[in-house]
Amino acid sequence: METPNYAPFTTSDTFMKPLTQLILLLYPLITLLAANPIHAVDIDPAYKPLVKRLQMDGIDEEYLQGLFSRPELKLMPKAVAMSLVRRESELNYAQFLEKDSVDRGVSYLKAHRSTLEKMESHFNISAPLVVAILCIESACGTYTGKFETVNILVTQALCLEPGIYQQIYDQIPSEERLNLTPQEIKEGLMKRRIRSYRELKALLAYARDHDIDPFSLTGSIEGAIGLPQFLPSNITRYGFDGDGDGQIDVFQHEDAIPSIASYLKAHKWEDNNNYRRKKKILLKYNHSGYYATTVLELAETLASYWHYL
Repeated sequence: METPNYAPFTTSDTFMKPLTQLILLLYPLITLLAANPIHAVDIDPAYKPLVKRLQMDGIDEEYLQGLFSRPELKLMPKAVAMSLVRRESELNYAQFLEKDSVDRGVSYLKAHRSTLEKMESHFNISAPLVVAILCIESACGTYTGKFETVNILVTQALCLEPGIYQQIYDQIPSEERLNLTPQEIKEGLMKRRIRSYRELKALLAYARDHDIDPFSLTGSIEGAIGLPQFLPSNITRYGFDGDGDGQIDVFQHEDAIPSIASYLKAHKWEDNNNYRRKKKILLKYNHSGYYATTVLELAETLASYWHYL
C-alpha cells in the first residue's frame, strides 16, 4: 500500500487550538492574580500593622499572609481584660498542698521515675522539685490551658490600638474599673504588648521549625504553653530534647521534665542553695511569692516519698 502524503490524525491537533485560545483568554486574569495575591486582601485591617512589623522582623511574608487570613484568627479582648484584673493573692495555692495534689505528685514520681532519674543525673536538680513545678503549672500535665495561644498573643500585641483597647476596656468588670485608673490599665497593657510581641515571634518560629499548626496550640491566659507552662521564648532558650528525637516538645513528659531542669540550672539553681536563693530563682519562673513558697513546700513533701518509691 502506498504511504499517505499527509500526517496521521492526532488527538493533540484536535485540542491544541482551543487550549491556546483558552490560555490567551485567561492570561490577563492570571497576570492580575500574580500581581495581587488573593489572600492579601483577606487580612482584616486590624491585623495589618502587626503583620507589617513581623514581616520587617524577618518572618516570611507568605507564611504571615496565610496565618492572618485564617478563619481561626480572632481577637480575645475579654481574656486580656481578665488577665489585667487577675490577682495572685486571690488564687488558691493551698490546694496544691492538699492530699489529692500530693498523691498526684507521688503517682507522677512513680510513673516517670526513669526520666526523672536521668534528669537528676544530667542536671543535678532534684526530681521532687521538678514534679512540684509540674503539679502546680499543669496538674502534672493533665491541664495545659484552654486559650488559643496565637489569639491571646495577637490581641495583647495589638492591645493599644484604639479600637482594640476600647474592646478590652469595655470587658473589664465595672467594679474592677473602680480600682484601676486609666493610666494603670494602659501601663498593664503596655507591659503585655511588649512581651507578647516577643512571644508571638518566638511562637511562630517554634511552630514553623517543628511543623506545628500554630492554631493547634492552647495554653494559659498569658500565652504560656505545655506541661511546664513555658512562654514560647523560653522553649528556645531552655527547652531540652530529652527523648533524642530531634524535637523539643513541651507537651511530652520526656522533654518537659528536663526542660524545667534546664531552666533552673541556667538560673544557677543548686539543691543546697539557701531558702532565700531558691525562692528568688522560682520567682523568675513565676512572678508570685505565693507560687514560689508553694513550690518549695510541695517539693519538700514529695522528697519524703521519692527515695522510698
